[in-house]
Amino acid sequence: MTGTLPRTVLGRTGLVVTRFGIGGAYCTSVEGYGRALDCGVTYVDTARAYRDGDDEKVIGQAIQGRRDDLVLATKTTQRDAEGARRDLETSLRLLGTDHVDLYQLHHLNTQEEREQALGKGGALEAVLRARSEGLVRFVGVTGHDWTQVALAVATGLFDTVLCWYNCAMRGAESAVFPAARQHGVGVVIMSAGRNDKLFGGTDAPAPEQFYRYVLGHAGVHVALLGLRDVERFTHIAQALEERDALTPEERQSLETYGSRMLAEGKVP
Repeated sequence: MTGTLPRTVLGRTGLVVTRFGIGGAYCTSVEGYGRALDCGVTYVDTARAYRDGDDEKVIGQAIQGRRDDLVLATKTTQRDAEGARRDLETSLRLLGTDHVDLYQLHHLNTQEEREQALGKGGALEAVLRARSEGLVRFVGVTGHDWTQVALAVATGLFDTVLCWYNCAMRGAESAVFPAARQHGVGVVIMSAGRNDKLFGGTDAPAPEQFYRYVLGHAGVHVALLGLRDVERFTHIAQALEERDALTPEERQSLETYGSRMLAEGKVP
């Protein structure tokens, strides 16, 4: 690998990142994460909840000696300040670092969760305090419900948002991306291949095409791929080094394919 993945500025954070990033939760080995990092990727995303903390532990080992070159993101599912602070301290210990570049409120999928996390005594209080202490540089929100995530983004409190988006699931275009653009929020995308469900099949586009599709939207900064298959990750990284955009015809073809997969119930 030549390490020439396309890069961008992650919204108002000002952080320069590769547009292709590592998603946590699936890889169980230091070697696997190391191989992904060898592709030149500089964005790494994990969470306190992934594999009961083992994901952070393995990533912490994999990034030793590389930490200064990375934008490191993790998450908490806690909704109260005390729980969020406890999660952050555990994450820092397991990741072997004195700060995370991005700390995200994980899965704000309902109004109740959002109001609790953002209200008095909520998780956001602890994250903002940690930011003032230098333990956290920027604050993000994640979720699977586009409407609820967009409402969180619209508060202007968050520097980044992580949500679903692919050629079959396009709701983020109208729900999340406009709010992110209004507030200068960095947009990170998961499920570009819908957990591999869009891959394969006799007429399926090549895996890298799904990432070119996502990255081709002006509202998107970074697309993540979880390391279920390290070989696939390195293949897509190399393909994105060569080209990260689609032709109009290719884009239309992806949308036609995605619509059919959705209609057939193959993209739950």
